[in-house]
Amino acid sequence: MDERTLFDQFHEALEMEPRPGAYDRMRFAMTNQPVALKRRPAFQLRWSKMGLRITAAFAAGLIVIAVVAAFLASHHGQVGSVPASQDPNVKAYQAMIRSDYNTMASSSSTHCSTIQDSSCQAAVSVILPILQRWVADLKSFRTPSRFVVVDGQLRLHLSEVIAEMAAAEAFQNANDPNGFYAATNALVYERAWIDPTTFALEGSYPRVAGTYHDAIGLARQSLNACVNGTPGPSDLACGALMLAQACRIDEAPNCESAVQSAATQLQTFLIALMQNPAPSAVATRDAKLQGDLSAADTDLLAITDALLKSDGAKAEAGRSSYAGAIATAAADASAIGNP
Repeated sequence: MDERTLFDQFHEALEMEPRPGAYDRMRFAMTNQPVALKRRPAFQLRWSKMGLRITAAFAAGLIVIAVVAAFLASHHGQVGSVPASQDPNVKAYQAMIRSDYNTMASSSSTHCSTIQDSSCQAAVSVILPILQRWVADLKSFRTPSRFVVVDGQLRLHLSEVIAEMAAAEAFQNANDPNGFYAATNALVYERAWIDPTTFALEGSYPRVAGTYHDAIGLARQSLNACVNGTPGPSDLACGALMLAQACRIDEAPNCESAVQSAATQLQTFLIALMQNPAPSAVATRDAKLQGDLSAADTDLLAITDALLKSDGAKAEAGRSSYAGAIATAAADASAIGNP
């Protein structure tokens, strides 16, 4: 019995009609379990908490998911984001990524968790040149073509970390706890973004999608749901950012939360597409899609930077640009169809 048959039989037994696309979303959620992160200190440790409320209908859905998850657990997909390659340039690139990541991780600490931490600036002074060297290494390397898009975004996110560290230091000197918290919260998120991206580039991250058909289907479904105003749970942040005034300075924490969730979604799409090269017949359209997805991610970084500077006009400009990039990406994904 395959996964789809099992899924349908459980809904029939529960007398529940699955929503359109429910199976694809469920299978993606079950098979896209993140790799166990290397246990390294984060840039700093401050995590927000979110309460959850489960309705009776959702509880019934959890029963289905739990059983199907057990079934899928015995049908593991291929692990590793990139097939084994004998290309010396690919091997050298992945070795560089691994080395720079490990140097960064071993230099991280738990300092800067509070504005009163007198060791914060010293900790920043240790890791800052290491991050700058990593960016320089990425810029100087002849990046293998299949990694170019994700590599470009990694450079931007590392540069954003450098900017956020400078902001945290400035806020601490100014004794501004709200600004300091905003900067360090952004730093925690960036570490959460950098880890899986690095693991995907070096080839140790689980496959997000089994085929290019699956990868483009996931992106197309979510992008269309966001643009059409019918977002599912994983698309809510994208939907919120499509609305004007979503990133007012007086609601900066809510805006930044949406920005981080939307950036994670884009990261998932880009990794899935990197792991599954497009067929030659749609390679040009795929390149345009990845370009628009990376543009949207760059816009999200611009919003974060604007929020840290309390620049409402630039935050709104970034949000508006993001909305345009997402709409264009949705059209790109639809144009590719079902290869």
